[in-house]
Amino acid sequence: MRDDEKRPEVPDIGSRADDELSQYGDEQDMPVRRRRSAKATGKKNKPQKKTAAKKNKKARKKRCSFFEWLFSGTTRRSGRRFDSLRLFGRDVRLSFWPVFLVVIVLLLAIVVLLQGNSISVDEQQVTMVGLPEDLEGYRILLLSDLNGRRFGDEQATILREIGTLDYDAVFIAGDMVGSGGDPQPFYELLEGLPSSKPVYFIAGDSDPQPVLDVTRDITGTVEQMVLADWILGAIERGATYVDAPVELNVGDSSIWISPADMLNLDAGELANTCEEQMLQEQEGTVLGLQSDHDTLPSTTYRYERAQRLLNAVNSMTAADVHISLAHEPPSDDFLYASSTHNSSEEKYLTQPSLVLAGHYCGGVWRLPLVGAFYIPSSTAERHGWFPAQEDVQGLSTAGGTQLYITAGLSTTDSAPLMFFRFLNRPQISIIELTATLPQSMLEQ
Repeated sequence: MRDDEKRPEVPDIGSRADDELSQYGDEQDMPVRRRRSAKATGKKNKPQKKTAAKKNKKARKKRCSFFEWLFSGTTRRSGRRFDSLRLFGRDVRLSFWPVFLVVIVLLLAIVVLLQGNSISVDEQQVTMVGLPEDLEGYRILLLSDLNGRRFGDEQATILREIGTLDYDAVFIAGDMVGSGGDPQPFYELLEGLPSSKPVYFIAGDSDPQPVLDVTRDITGTVEQMVLADWILGAIERGATYVDAPVELNVGDSSIWISPADMLNLDAGELANTCEEQMLQEQEGTVLGLQSDHDTLPSTTYRYERAQRLLNAVNSMTAADVHISLAHEPPSDDFLYASSTHNSSEEKYLTQPSLVLAGHYCGGVWRLPLVGAFYIPSSTAERHGWFPAQEDVQGLSTAGGTQLYITAGLSTTDSAPLMFFRFLNRPQISIIELTATLPQSMLEQ
């Protein structure tokens, strides 16, 4: 090849790269050039959405499970901060304390629901000196304060619990219908009890009035004319309404069951007063006085009650057991008064050996280590606030009479703000009669 012949030029890679860098700049210059380019073209850069600090904060945010979040909340642990909650497959951003309170409320609601439908049984042995042999170990099922509530379909929960118990008779201390006025829940309970067990009941302060203000204009017995529908319905289902003393025969022995409001009534005087009024209204009815005609059935009913009271006063003996039913527990003064009557005068019922009551519903709300802090009692100290716990439920003694108070099944209308039971399971009670002294008394 001749020297003067031109060779093809080989591109200089280094110089070409330098030319490109001089044209476009290096990586450090790119943001500057871009800003300049945007300024030159009149386009605005979008503002930076997050600073570096915010980016770092975002990097520190962690997801957690519900229980991990619940117990750690928004506090820092090991340099981490939980800001979102993984719940049902989704991230939920919630502050700690509001949800913590919601969880506490839900837990309390679950406790109330579980306890409110779980029946407890209190078995109490009651010692009676001189108890007849026929009545040794006699067991009474005591119910109170259903207040129209249902425990399962047709009271299945209560009846299932009752079916596991051994008892001889059923005593009901009132407020089974309640202020709602629907007797069907009470009827369902009566229909589920064995027909072989005698049932005795009284009305409570929240129940509909047992005696009608306006009597029925029908032909029938006095009871059919004056007693409320729910009383007649319970009687039709085999229960005995204790509006006056009733005798229950057990072998050769007797238990007299009386309403507590008759304990301090002079039976003879009451019978005479009612008889005089009844005779006057009978005479007025014959003469055509409408007012006497309208009130005569009620007056006749009161006279018959007084007459049954007088018959019981004359029939009861020292060997008989006298048990009185009260809805609201009687005061100590009332029970002391019943122990001061002279039985030889045959005016008053003999002192009851035992009074069975309800009404307080165990205090409705009970606190740990404190118990009931309020009972609806007009005769208790401090108007029922912070009562002695033996006055709320269980067995106590006043004036030689033993008083047993059951905690009942529901709530009481006398404490309207306490519309559910708290730390206070519904209760049915078994009272067992015995002549054996308790071990605590023998040790003394």
